[in-house]
Amino acid sequence: MMTERVLVLATADREALGRVRQLPGLQVAEAAGQLWLRGLPATGELPLPVRGLPALAVYALDADGRLFPAGQRTPTGRLPVGLAWQPIRAFVPLELPTAALPAQGAPAYRVQLRASVRAEAGVGLLTTLAAWHAYAETAPEIRLRALRFAVAADGRVLLLGTPLPPLPGQELWLHAGLLLPAGFDFEAPLLAPLLREKLQTAADDVLLFAADGSWECVPASAVLPVTRSAVRLTMEGFGA
Repeated sequence: MMTERVLVLATADREALGRVRQLPGLQVAEAAGQLWLRGLPATGELPLPVRGLPALAVYALDADGRLFPAGQRTPTGRLPVGLAWQPIRAFVPLELPTAALPAQGAPAYRVQLRASVRAEAGVGLLTTLAAWHAYAETAPEIRLRALRFAVAADGRVLLLGTPLPPLPGQELWLHAGLLLPAGFDFEAPLLAPLLREKLQTAADDVLLFAADGSWECVPASAVLPVTRSAVRLTMEGFGA
């Protein structure tokens, strides 16, 4: 009798696991250049985020630890013993990694922001995990479905979408694909379209600028759809 399904990914695809870290019960282990993902139901269709993973193999696992390739009745191996399993939320923490302007390909001028009179619609918000968790517990589901979120190691939360929730924090607006604090713009406005190329980030990553000109790159895989369970699991991951 099959007890669960197991996926195998290349270690290089570790970041892709961020797409499924909000799913309950998943565990990950790393061995010999591969990532093993377990905790998936033995039958039925796999959740959509799981189906989108770049899996090298998908196995059904029986009670004896034997691995059966999808759709086959003959085992081709066994689950490696001695793997150091970790909850996926610990293995792939959500964070906003701090970046600095790269030395290679950096613009010759310094990136600076200045106060601006432009009034642009907000598309993002930086707030705290405590405020976000309290809001997500009681907000209507339709308001949550319109948002995506990522959480930094220091407890900051980046919310993306509209309408933004009425929470304290820094509202953000979008300029040429870059997130800037409301009330600020680049000192040289023509700089914006060039920055993503200069900073050498992936096209779907989020570039977030602060008023002092510092910036952070938020990987697209770290920005998740909002569900109450995802927010609760994130809160638990911070020991709250």
